Amino acid sequence: MICLPAICLCGVICLPAAVIAQSQPATTSQPLNGTVSDFGTSFIFSPPPVCPGCVETELGLLSLSDGRYLPAVATVALPKGHTDVSVLLNVLDSESAQNDRVTHFGNRLDFVVRQQVAAKGGFVMTLAPRGTIFIRGGDGGRAGATAAPQYSWGKNLAVMNITWTGGVGVSSGNPRNDYLTSFDYYRLLDQRGTSFFAGAQQEYTAGSQSADIEQGLVIPFRNGQVELATEQLDLNANIQVQFQARVIVNWGKVFGRRSLGN
Repeated sequence: MICLPAICLCGVICLPAAVIAQSQPATTSQPLNGTVSDFGTSFIFSPPPVCPGCVETELGLLSLSDGRYLPAVATVALPKGHTDVSVLLNVLDSESAQNDRVTHFGNRLDFVVRQQVAAKGGFVMTLAPRGTIFIRGGDGGRAGATAAPQYSWGKNLAVMNITWTGGVGVSSGNPRNDYLTSFDYYRLLDQRGTSFFAGAQQEYTAGSQSADIEQGLVIPFRNGQVELATEQLDLNANIQVQFQARVIVNWGKVFGRRSLGN
């Protein structure tokens, strides 16, 4: 007889707690573009590789002086670990020289392998061997690597790319050494993933230096984003203004899927 009132009392106490727990709002959801890790319109590339086994594509429009270009990127991640491989190219180059516009396929293919080597708290470190093959002419190619640290805190993200490449088949159009340091700061504007970024870049090659700055906006959609950016190039010489727009989509896990029998 003593047990029954005790059970009833416990039920009265516990039921409101259960109702309150069910009515609590869900934890903050991942941004719509949370799966994206891109090369994008900015000076830097995102250090973390895309999700294991996933495929990501990018297609954009770039305008610089009288030139119009269609840059594209395809990224494939290994089924396991934290490594992906990307191919970058201009699908189309359209340039006007002396009022005579010439349109053709891009002149180079770039290959980048992103390997995440450290991750702790808001810090991520990626090393990325890279190479370039020039398609037309006799300028050979380039080979080198990028160190890409990233640190995030709250709604803020800071990324740096430190890149060295060396010429293979050195010529006037393919210098022996090129040193490039790029930095970008991102500020998250809402929970959907909208963000603003600004950055700076310095390049030293063939005995000359150049400095650039940029500003841009990231507009998210599910499993992707649109990037808009403007860059001011060669600030220490003949300033040029470049405009870019790009669509990035993460198509999800394509490789390493489990078979139906498992």
